[in-house]
Amino acid sequence: MLLRTSDKTRDDEEYDGGLPIPTQIVSNSEYYPIPQTPRQRRIEELVRRMADERAAALGWSRRRFLQSACGTATALMALNIASGCSDSSSGGFAVDDCATRDPAAAREAFKADYFIVDVQTHHADLEGAIAQSPGLAAFFEVYRVCAPATIESGDCHPGTLAELSRANYLKEIFLDSETAVAMMSGIPAPNASLQLISNEAMAATRDIGNRLGASHRMLTQGMLTPNFPADADTGTRIADMEHLVRDLGIKALKTYTGAGYGVFGPDIAPWWMDDETVAYPMLEEATRLGIDIVNVHKGLRLGIFDPEHIKPRDIPKAAKDWPNIRFGIYHSGFEYVDELCRLKREEMPDATNVYPELGAIFATQVLSDDGIDAVGHLLGKLVGNFGADHVLWGTDSIWYGTPQWQIDALKTFRMPHQLMDQFGYPEITDGIKARIFGLNAAGLYKIDPDEARCTLPGDQLAQVKLAYDDVRAPSLRTYGPKTRREFLNLAFNGRPDPRRRA
Repeated sequence: MLLRTSDKTRDDEEYDGGLPIPTQIVSNSEYYPIPQTPRQRRIEELVRRMADERAAALGWSRRRFLQSACGTATALMALNIASGCSDSSSGGFAVDDCATRDPAAAREAFKADYFIVDVQTHHADLEGAIAQSPGLAAFFEVYRVCAPATIESGDCHPGTLAELSRANYLKEIFLDSETAVAMMSGIPAPNASLQLISNEAMAATRDIGNRLGASHRMLTQGMLTPNFPADADTGTRIADMEHLVRDLGIKALKTYTGAGYGVFGPDIAPWWMDDETVAYPMLEEATRLGIDIVNVHKGLRLGIFDPEHIKPRDIPKAAKDWPNIRFGIYHSGFEYVDELCRLKREEMPDATNVYPELGAIFATQVLSDDGIDAVGHLLGKLVGNFGADHVLWGTDSIWYGTPQWQIDALKTFRMPHQLMDQFGYPEITDGIKARIFGLNAAGLYKIDPDEARCTLPGDQLAQVKLAYDDVRAPSLRTYGPKTRREFLNLAFNGRPDPRRRA
């Protein structure tokens, strides 16, 4: 018998469907969204049926259940079921039926404590170019909605941009997840008036986050486009690098070899990381200024970047020519992850300065139709070819909502035995997870885990989080575009894709 109260009925009716784990791959504004697949729809239906039955047994509302650890365990069990893993001891996500029904058992399933450094996080600067351009704000409003909790409190209204704000970013990253340190990131734009967030705004978020914490909870990297002309008004040219380092205190560069032609302009050519006329002056200037980490976007071809220049073929020569530079390969090359691994084996077997990063690719593999096997192949290939000490944790949040669902997925993931037997993949042990989650990035960015996690009286984020369990209301939202129209609104200010013929 389904137990209902008037409050519960109202609560469930108003709740519009967010789940602990997304059931559609969203875009991070760099590639076209992928439509929801039949398998993902079946998983969504399964999670809802399981959640309704378990919530009723607990006397909880659907929303309360889905926001709880039991809800997350239920979603992960649904992924196991969809992948044919009825017994997670042979691989998959280590949750059992008890964890989907008993709050204490659910908390036990996710209790593992890791030091987590997320090297790829995003939000929009609602006080920057968006505030100055009604048109820019309007195209975001087409698809933004507010979380139910903020609607009820009156703090947000459907159709506004509050979900992409700095404040919501801090909530999603630091209060609704176990992330200890976050790196601000952005995406390039053809001019400053179209920037989602500038280098200055990223540094401002970093400063606010660090003021709230007693230790360095946030870092920022400088977006750089070395192929842009000297008179570009983006603030992301090689000529701007000294400002980024001296004034903004960046810890790394982030760059895009595919940022050319199309939306960027017919005269701005894409480039390669081993291009001695475009890339090497950037690397030389970075070295002069003491920056030894360069993160480069690779993969995700169905988006705003030139489809050829997002391939990783340029990494081996650059890594050999610049052994003092550590190269972070954002998204691990995504669809070119096999090529990246082949290049490591065949062209740079001795290179120790290349670090694949998991932003977007980990989330999409969890949600993909290949399910658990896809996650196993991803982690097995990266750890097997680059080593457990070279894989970096990144989530591309807040496009994917709070990163906690990704954290819980990796926490509980077990390499399927059949993949270890067939491909020789290693077990993804707690020690390997600890390195991926944060220890590798801590070494790169010279972060002291004990200092970063301290809960001194001045650490307001830690203070808030101590009391947060009593009032927490995870939004269960993803914020990235889910349709091609939303993507085009975000990437091209509502204009047709300039690379497509009329």
